[in-house]
Amino acid sequence: MNILLTNDDGIHSEGINAVYSEFSQKHAVYVIAPESERSACSNAITVRAELSIKRIAQNKFSVGGFPADCVIIGLSGDIIPDVDLIISGINHGPNVGDDCIFSGTVAAARTAYIFGKAAVAISINCYKRASRYVNDAARFLIDFVDEMTPEIIDVSKRTRANSNGDLPAGLFFNINYPDLPPEGIKGKMYTSVGRRIYRDSFQKTTFESNEATVRMGGYIESIFFDGTDTTELEKGYITISPLMTDCTDYSYLKKISQGLLHG
Repeated sequence: MNILLTNDDGIHSEGINAVYSEFSQKHAVYVIAPESERSACSNAITVRAELSIKRIAQNKFSVGGFPADCVIIGLSGDIIPDVDLIISGINHGPNVGDDCIFSGTVAAARTAYIFGKAAVAISINCYKRASRYVNDAARFLIDFVDEMTPEIIDVSKRTRANSNGDLPAGLFFNINYPDLPPEGIKGKMYTSVGRRIYRDSFQKTTFESNEATVRMGGYIESIFFDGTDTTELEKGYITISPLMTDCTDYSYLKKISQGLLHG
């Protein structure tokens, strides 16, 4: 397959290079990633400014933009061949629960899904450092992709066949890998997305001439329910959450249709 790799940690991060090393042994792999870290940028894209693109090695390009920019350039910028799969990561730090909304890693995969492609975001449950198990996570990922290859190829064929019309539904997975050695991992589990509560705080660093600068702090609380990514990752499972982009509150629509609410 032709595979595009991106991330939000930057093109030189250990995670993306572990994936490249593993996948380039059997696939045609292209890297288009931010030139520097772009964490927590969600689906930001650059629409009113030029983007710089630099070839840093064969099949590897850095972009002076966001992860979603990288995916759009990869799919529409005519600098690499058409790809079958987009992989975003491996991110240094988990993306579970509400992290999926803020994460640039997940957003890159979401962008690919919007364009009708198969996409996987993958993160590892470590903080403020690269995990010693990043290569194990990359090997798990290639086994997962091998299992999904028939579905990935099917999506790719349908997207190409409908290139001038409505895009078919893609595939969109968010994977979180425990920061554990292989013998410490209990297995893999398909999960729903859990909840994370951000207890943000802001410290004023200066306040002069009626202007202030602040720095974000705080902490995150996870809400634990069996079967969610927040819970099962902490138990030692590799969590795989199939995602989509439909944000409709169907329960509210149902209440409206039943006359239970004013509207």
